[in-house]
Amino acid sequence: MKSKIAIWLQRNMLLTIMIVGAGLASAEGQELLLIDGHIVDPETREIRAGSLFIRNGIIVSSPSHIPQDFDGRVIDLNGRWVIPGLNDMHAHTVGNSMPGEGDDWVGPQLMIQRQLYAGVTGVLDLFNDEETLYTVREQQRTGEIDGADLFASLSCLTATDGHCTEYGIPTRVMDSPEDAIRVVNDLALRQPDVIKIVYQPTDDQPSIDLETLAAAVATASEHNLPTIIHIKTWQDIRDAVEAGASAVTHVPRGPIPDDIARLMFENGVTAIPTITVETEMIRFIFDPLVLDAELARRLSPADVIEAYRTDSIREQYSNHRENIEQRSVVTFASVGAMADAGVTILAGSDAANWGTIHGYSLHRELLNLVEAGLSPWQALAASTTDAGAFLGRSFGVQPGDEANLLVLSASPIEDIRNTQQISMVIQHGRVIDRDTLEIPGFASSDVPSD
Repeated sequence: MKSKIAIWLQRNMLLTIMIVGAGLASAEGQELLLIDGHIVDPETREIRAGSLFIRNGIIVSSPSHIPQDFDGRVIDLNGRWVIPGLNDMHAHTVGNSMPGEGDDWVGPQLMIQRQLYAGVTGVLDLFNDEETLYTVREQQRTGEIDGADLFASLSCLTATDGHCTEYGIPTRVMDSPEDAIRVVNDLALRQPDVIKIVYQPTDDQPSIDLETLAAAVATASEHNLPTIIHIKTWQDIRDAVEAGASAVTHVPRGPIPDDIARLMFENGVTAIPTITVETEMIRFIFDPLVLDAELARRLSPADVIEAYRTDSIREQYSNHRENIEQRSVVTFASVGAMADAGVTILAGSDAANWGTIHGYSLHRELLNLVEAGLSPWQALAASTTDAGAFLGRSFGVQPGDEANLLVLSASPIEDIRNTQQISMVIQHGRVIDRDTLEIPGFASSDVPSD
């Protein structure tokens, strides 16, 4: 994997793709009125029939009639369902990995377009090439390129030779509390959206110690930057709670100890479990319906899907299938226990790893969260209103919220899989022409309409 990523970096370090995508024009001064919709509000857990009036990319009101001074576009939703745009809170926008030879490495510029096509209006990249992420994020925020809003940790803070250093991507290392203070202060100058820290002292790779973790978290807090800790064991989570971390990502193996969920809830520590990356590989290989889904086929080059269907990969995983499935049951139970204890859960796919597809896998993560015991309301919040709160943004369907919206042809509360039944994507008050986005799948004319 290291050599593949190194090759991708060499190809992309000097490349600044100016993608002219779907409607790069600013929403400033624009008005949009959505009428006759079912407005699905994850914050209040209510569905209301009505309208949304949008101006300058912000939801203004839910009027009962067209405002007198309205001078914009009216869209009749004909009873369709409106939810906030989805957010993938753990991804790596380098591209899609696949078993065997080759990878779909196309870089952040195209990955955020694919995410937007999938109704993912925001994506949090938790490790990629820092310079590439910084450049793409700035180009997007100045309107030069389109796609899902790119949020980023910019780098991955880890020990010398620790996790993240093995991929051939430059990262930032720290081995002492003094290093941590210096590294976080320096990275903060580039205004990352979060700080990602690797802490797994029982791993085979080197790791920072608890004192260094605490120093990094405290310094990030001084800059009002939330911290997300990559962990491996349940003790790592205890340590992250003690250090004052904002969130932990991944789910340790083995049953969840009785005190963990309570500790997380009492200390306000959020979980980004990334169930998908732990469980979906087996489903990609042995359940053909998963990769036959329309959204999966649209967002993947054919060779990505076919890589999971070779005889060699089936043989490789056949002997491990039962163990992985049993381990998945424990993972689901752990996430359910956190949710039952009141821990805030955020949806993240860890896309770029095997068993994931950018955009599609966020929808799969919502399904997995429901399978773990969350309600459809909780799963939606994990990718919308709660995700926005973590990022310091207002993602919802109430006045004052950002107008990032997804229009669906069926209710996601009746079946969370209906988040894939996308009729329209609205970002910052703009209706996105999805057909102009750079996606690799078959043409829209090859797919039956809603």
